[in-house]
Amino acid sequence: MKTIVSFLCLALTLTGCATAPSAGSFAPSRGGTDVDQDLTKRISAILTECQTIKPGVTRAELLTVFTTEGGISNAKHRTFVYRRCPYIKVDVDFTLSDPKQNVLEERPTDTISNISKPYLDWGVID
Repeated sequence: MKTIVSFLCLALTLTGCATAPSAGSFAPSRGGTDVDQDLTKRISAILTECQTIKPGVTRAELLTVFTTEGGISNAKHRTFVYRRCPYIKVDVDFTLSDPKQNVLEERPTDTISNISKPYLDWGVID
């Protein structure tokens, strides 16, 4: 069974932030060491980019931020990985472009009906 860890919660845990940082301010970590500001900024940028993909967006638009991952899928459901890091993933459900469309035929015009929050997980090898 795949362990799903909320990307945001893990990111905040890794950076030691108790709350999302405001511009230029960072919460101190629990361990007493300074927060890695560069990592925090990078994760913030990644989350912001991931949030551009939401229900109503087409498969073609999704593929500008994410790419496909191996494993079992069909045109109505697939796991995608962030283009710059294969450990950042989202699970996506689609509404097919054509009601007569084969469930194995993915089209660029299919639209997202549901997308999970980004999460971290190891890669799938087919």
